[in-house]
Amino acid sequence: MKPEIKIERILFATDFLENSRLSLDYAVCFAQKFGATIIMLHVVQLSQAAKEAELEISGPSATRKAAEQRLEKLAEGVRRLDIPVDVHVVDGFVCETVIASVRTYRADLLVLGTHGVHRGLDHFLIGSNTEKILMAAECPTLTVGAHVLSGFDIEEHLKEIMYFSDFTPEATAAAPVALFLSKEFSVPVDTCLLLPAESRSNEKLREILSERYCESMKDAVGDDDVDWCTPAFQLEQGLELDQMMDRAESQDAGLIVLGVHGESQLGRHLHTSFAYQVLAKATCPVVTVRKTPSADGRLHL
Repeated sequence: MKPEIKIERILFATDFLENSRLSLDYAVCFAQKFGATIIMLHVVQLSQAAKEAELEISGPSATRKAAEQRLEKLAEGVRRLDIPVDVHVVDGFVCETVIASVRTYRADLLVLGTHGVHRGLDHFLIGSNTEKILMAAECPTLTVGAHVLSGFDIEEHLKEIMYFSDFTPEATAAAPVALFLSKEFSVPVDTCLLLPAESRSNEKLREILSERYCESMKDAVGDDDVDWCTPAFQLEQGLELDQMMDRAESQDAGLIVLGVHGESQLGRHLHTSFAYQVLAKATCPVVTVRKTPSADGRLHL
């Protein structure tokens, strides 16, 4: 069943660092576009002494108060734009708390800023918390990476949306999201498909992969967008990952949309996975989507 997509509640998780501040700009843009509420979340990990102090005084510790004040200051700035904002400071581990908050606050879109470090000339590591969250979150996640430049007005400069896929059925979960955003922002979708290494010299395998992928695509988007469901079209679009990234940068893509695999796969291929490499290299925000349809058939974005 083709999912119904909506954006009414945006969960913005922040650690108050620079990239998190940049990701707020995108949360605000989406909230203005869709008339959504922003739920601001900061996760604190209180020391045992702070927890004991809260029990003793039956109130918030100094650590919690400081976080609440910083979060409220961010919220005040956003409210001046006539955007509804709720704020929540929650004690716990970052990954588990953010993932649980997606369900608790019924978020349609999760917005994260990510941080990373370079090891060597080419090896860039995105934050481990970000990886775990986007692989487990039950709603689409918009991640603003370390290479994304500030000062970008998505309404003014978004020229196209790039849909990245690796020929797996899981990747098709992102197709309805790419189509939805393209229609809402009135921009085209550029489809870029990564050919698996083992299929590049095996035409028969490529055809089998493409047929399976296209069947899954029909389930995801229906028959309306016929090119997306044509095996020949898929094979013609096959590219190398570096070509896809160069294409995104040269065409000033405003958003990349892709489906992600389960957490176990990312764990097995931590520094070589398709989604991992895109997030590490992208110069624009990346929207990742897990194939987790809800019971009512709605895909919350």
